[in-house]
Amino acid sequence: MEAPQPTRDDTCSPQAASHQEGTLTRRPLQRQNAQYLLTDEEQALADAMMRSSSPLPEGILGKRGREDGEADDGGGDTEPEDGSPAASPQSGTGAGNSNLAMACQRYAVKKKLRPEQCGEVDAFLLDSDLGRMAKLYTVVLAVSNQIAAQQSALPPWTLSDDLKTNINKYALAVMLSVKIAAYKGQVPANNVLAILKRLRFDLPVGIEHDYANWEKVTTFVSDALTQIRSKMKKQIRDSVQPANNTNIYRLTQALASCLPNARPTVQLCARVALMRSVYVASGGGEKYWNAIDNRLKFIRETAGGSPSRVAKAFKQILQNDRARYGADEDYEIRDVVANEWQQQVDTIVEGSEDAGDAVV
Repeated sequence: MEAPQPTRDDTCSPQAASHQEGTLTRRPLQRQNAQYLLTDEEQALADAMMRSSSPLPEGILGKRGREDGEADDGGGDTEPEDGSPAASPQSGTGAGNSNLAMACQRYAVKKKLRPEQCGEVDAFLLDSDLGRMAKLYTVVLAVSNQIAAQQSALPPWTLSDDLKTNINKYALAVMLSVKIAAYKGQVPANNVLAILKRLRFDLPVGIEHDYANWEKVTTFVSDALTQIRSKMKKQIRDSVQPANNTNIYRLTQALASCLPNARPTVQLCARVALMRSVYVASGGGEKYWNAIDNRLKFIRETAGGSPSRVAKAFKQILQNDRARYGADEDYEIRDVVANEWQQQVDTIVEGSEDAGDAVV
């Protein structure tokens, strides 16, 4: 009777200890008494894998992958094939530079550069990045000096004849606008300047920030308004003479005769009737236009901001004028709107009024 074979205690074997320490998955290579065994080679690998990690030589695992942001040293994991572009990078770069130089030369000829300028282009291409930046900055300074020299050599700026004509036309349109809040002082001047800033005409860019030259514009606007007020006052004075007895429609036509396609609207005739009534009441003295502004202010304050009350006041003024001047004449003031040009002026005037001034 054979002696019983001793039972192998797997819990004490080195293989089992290695298995308990790690979480490796192994395949069953041999079976002995229903126990899984490792070969000597597998056991050696398992023991090696369970030891503390240490960096391996680069030659064992292959070349390390390049991290993001690391500079490319131009190498690779494999050698480039013969005849590939990577095999001769210097030759490719030289060909690219040559093509760029040729393209720049063709473009320089197209732009009709002088021979010495073409040479400067070639030298610029061969220069370093820092050298090119320095040259560009130098050119910018040189151009700035040339512009400054040209500006200093220019004669002082003056208003052109076309600009003067436009100012005179728009100043009259402002004085005949039914949206104007005052006929004297800074209000009409600001209205004209607002038109100039919006429409520009031939004003230099940014001239409103050049105080010396902008003062030339404001002075001309002020003088133009003074002349217009003087002319309008004379026409109103002549209209009240017994020999003339001009009706309000013809007087309004005469005042607006210099404007393009002027239409004597009911609102404009009422404004002119106000001017005439104040002239008769004040005698047309030096404070004539101030008296008109005071009458406008009285209407605004009495109306309390009510447009209907303002309209009733001007309606009464117009009726009184028609009853006094040209009463025996048969004429009709049509309820028409101002032409598009005058409407544009009225819109700008209404928008540029001072916040504290109501517009009537």
